[in-house]
Amino acid sequence: MQIQEVGPTAAARIADLAALAALMRAADAPGGQPIIESSYAATIRHPVTGYETRNYAGTADGALVGYLRTEVKDTDPRRVTGQLLVHPAHRRRGHGTALLDFALDRCRAEGRDTLALSTITAVEGGPARDDAGARFLERHGFAVALNLIRRRVPVAPAESEPGLWDEALAVSADYELRGWTGPVPDELLIPMCRMDSMVLREVPMGGLGMAPEQVDTARLRAKEAATAAHRKTGVNTVAVHKGTGDVAAHTRVDVYDDPAAAHGHVLITIVDPAHRGHRLGLLVKLANLRQLREEFPQVAELWTANADVNAPMIAINERLGYRPVEHTPIYQRRIDR
Repeated sequence: MQIQEVGPTAAARIADLAALAALMRAADAPGGQPIIESSYAATIRHPVTGYETRNYAGTADGALVGYLRTEVKDTDPRRVTGQLLVHPAHRRRGHGTALLDFALDRCRAEGRDTLALSTITAVEGGPARDDAGARFLERHGFAVALNLIRRRVPVAPAESEPGLWDEALAVSADYELRGWTGPVPDELLIPMCRMDSMVLREVPMGGLGMAPEQVDTARLRAKEAATAAHRKTGVNTVAVHKGTGDVAAHTRVDVYDDPAAAHGHVLITIVDPAHRGHRLGLLVKLANLRQLREEFPQVAELWTANADVNAPMIAINERLGYRPVEHTPIYQRRIDR
């Protein structure tokens, strides 16, 4: 196998990698959350500020047979996260091992100490999934550090929604809802930096042990620019405490610019610990659904992923009608020298 880095200007090869990622998702997770090729390719062309992202194509006899993507966050420079894909028609020929060995060698050369890779497995009651990816990682010394469960819900209103809305409003009189599409309004910029900085401290991350991030206004605006460059639009809803003006809860759904994409992805839902107990998570998610229906009627379903230990958010999602589809565990191993 030949392994070559694919830079952000290699248009043809980037398109090939995006097509391979979409092909593999369809093959390995039928009925799962589809990959939108135009958006995926844009993530390769436009790396996110604060991340060192590298993409590698693995070829054999001139054919693209594998893909390795790695990311290193500037706040956690010794940790590498990534994805390793092998074309379904070229598996069990050593290509996955070659890509993994390459990744480990790069990590050692650059002084990294941890590598984390994700895969897909079946969830009880969900569609069948091949666990070959998980078994491959386990054979190479990886262990599950964070078990995520991917869930799906129709955007159309459920019969229970009016009752849930009344329930949330009844205990949240001290808060007002704000919603917007795209960049954060200037008057909410500082509060939203605080909320974004809270994510890695408050959202369960299992054994990943990721370093918290301090988000300032420049970093937040850079993230927003990346979202637009990746051909997605963020649909945001917050609950603002009337007495202090603090943003107490936030949820965001990303919608793809591709008109053929009929789904969105819940990027984050978080409630400030100081404001819990007021059904704010439920409230902002319900308000966000209403906003989504009004502004993006083409979106028929939403996907989200929660750590299996995040009981409060799972409970909210189940009340909203989310149903599990598959596990997406993140495997991790320390890198031997």
